Amino acid sequence: MSRWLQSFSRSLCTGLLMAGVGAGSAMAGDGAAPRVVGETPGFSELIDDDAAIEKLYDGGKWSEGPLALPDGSVIWSDIKNNRVMIWREGEDVQEWLRPAQFHNGHALDHKGRVLAASHGKRAVERLNEDGRWEVLVDLDGEHKLNSPNDLVVDARGRIWFTDPTFGIDVPEEGYGGRSVTGGEYVYRFDPDSGELTRLTTPAVKTPNGLAFSPGERTLYIADSELGHDREDASLNHHIVAYDVDDDGALSNERMFVEVSPGVPDGLKVDEAGNVWSSSDSGLQVFSPEGQRLGRVDLPERTANLAFAEHEGQHYLFVTATSSLYRVPLNIGEARSERN
Repeated sequence: MSRWLQSFSRSLCTGLLMAGVGAGSAMAGDGAAPRVVGETPGFSELIDDDAAIEKLYDGGKWSEGPLALPDGSVIWSDIKNNRVMIWREGEDVQEWLRPAQFHNGHALDHKGRVLAASHGKRAVERLNEDGRWEVLVDLDGEHKLNSPNDLVVDARGRIWFTDPTFGIDVPEEGYGGRSVTGGEYVYRFDPDSGELTRLTTPAVKTPNGLAFSPGERTLYIADSELGHDREDASLNHHIVAYDVDDDGALSNERMFVEVSPGVPDGLKVDEAGNVWSSSDSGLQVFSPEGQRLGRVDLPERTANLAFAEHEGQHYLFVTATSSLYRVPLNIGEARSERN
């Protein structure tokens, strides 16, 4: 991690509509303690049945976009309070950035610089070595983006991001506005060339979280269309998978899984290819074939997650409504290198 970044980083309700999660699942807000629920043999190889799940912070309004930094700290967005928080082991949680232009998702580029999906700027921006935020992309042609939501960096350094309208539709999550791109899309941006590519993903109506399989041969995209109107059960709440070729083109669109209760939001993939998805009841874990392996039930609606490793121990940091949780794992994150 570069010195400049080290220095800067120091400075039930609606979910009840969707009943398909299975017997015994905790619902968001029911007050139950976090718990691990294995649904298939071998789930304990990913996470211990009695894993010590810690709540590290509970003072947020809508927690999103966690990112583990190389120094062991974790930043995440408190979107509706327009700030980014930082957690460090053994220290009090502090504000890392305020105002934060209603950041949502975060990622690191290949130089260790923080990238942010900014609702407020309707852009993807980057924290440069001089401590200033630079807008990398905010236009699709001549049209302003909606409100970039989540992003991931591939092995070639290209930034893949989703652009639903939540940040301009929800008054507390941005500065408002109207959609002018003609829809909600997934994009690939090359920061070296400045080229922006709108990807063709017809099965995805409201793209949200996204993640690559090991080797980047599959891209998973969460469709959170139900988030626009949680009383309309006909809206999408599924994850769609695509094959990815060497040039980044997508093909073989297919339904991966439907997620209930609520919607899939943030996604991550572990080194064995299992997909970890947020939901209204906590985390749900699916094999590469789409079989649900188990759950991590949490007492709050869960938004996003980030892998981390410290002193040989793997973790997930999970943002859920007002809180940040740490979940010890027995497996790490998928590697980004293409095979």
